[in-house]
Amino acid sequence: MRGRSYWMRSGEGLYNGFLSHVYVERRVSDHPVTRDILSRLKKSEVILIDHYKDIFSRSRQSYMEQLKARSLILASREGRAVFEGAPVCQSFGNRDFYYVSSAMNCPFNCEYCYLKGMYPSGNIVIFVNQEDHEKELLELAKDRKVYACVSYDTDLIGLDYISGQASRWMDFAEKNPSILIEMRTKSAPASLRPLENMIYAFTLSPEGIAKRYEPGAPPLKARLASAAAALEAGCRVRLCFDPMIYLPDYKEQYGKLIEETAGKTGFDRIEDVSVGTFRISEEYLKRMRKAMPDSDIAWFPYDPDEGYFTYSPERNREMMDYMTGLLSRYIDEGRIWTWK
Repeated sequence: MRGRSYWMRSGEGLYNGFLSHVYVERRVSDHPVTRDILSRLKKSEVILIDHYKDIFSRSRQSYMEQLKARSLILASREGRAVFEGAPVCQSFGNRDFYYVSSAMNCPFNCEYCYLKGMYPSGNIVIFVNQEDHEKELLELAKDRKVYACVSYDTDLIGLDYISGQASRWMDFAEKNPSILIEMRTKSAPASLRPLENMIYAFTLSPEGIAKRYEPGAPPLKARLASAAAALEAGCRVRLCFDPMIYLPDYKEQYGKLIEETAGKTGFDRIEDVSVGTFRISEEYLKRMRKAMPDSDIAWFPYDPDEGYFTYSPERNREMMDYMTGLLSRYIDEGRIWTWK
């Protein structure tokens, strides 16, 4: 399956197609993963570079413009790739919670995504030296029970047809049953591999919010069908209603979402659910507002909260109480994880 081509008109003509250019660090040009990825992108122009930051981190880039004609960068990650989980991320009761950064940026374009404030570039970076990240995890797991989220700064399942990374993490999980791995996604894969130590976490949004704020991501119906198929195959499935986005009719939209989810997947076989309202660091929000001057999400009047911005305490409480109340009709409270 080849990547979709997006052609968008500008005042000067046409943008390049999706992943029409692939930048490859010279040191990984012969890496097996590099060769595999390039074999899937035979129509892309390949450009050799010294270091991925020469492209990804250069000054005066426009994140939003790059989203219209994204390039791919293949690189080797230097130093650490496994980090302790951030306080705004849910650990689901796991003490030794880590996340792995084996790619940067997502194939989708959600308006509320913190990556728009985190990275200087809209291009996608894939670190092909996944074997080094796996070694790092194995070292940590020698003396503790590790819970590792491998798809936070990207959507590995959504990128798997290009990168193969999601499939390789499934291989790793199969060989290392003592490490619990979560792979989060907004995509809708036709099938997933059932593994006892792999949790597939589907992020679900009301249909209206998905259409308005999640361009490029599969519609709600497709995600629900994929989650249902994963359950039928015996996979461990988590549902993430996070981030909740405030709109005047949010109760109607999220109420319908829970009804649709109950009808399509049920909740009896679900591992657990995650609920959280929109929140973002102060620095990321500043960058998002600069990049998206017309975004109602970026320019909502959020309240500061210990270095982060989110809805007012009253609105947060109302939204969380409403959502957990809806979910408690279908799933016991012990399996409802809430941010804060």
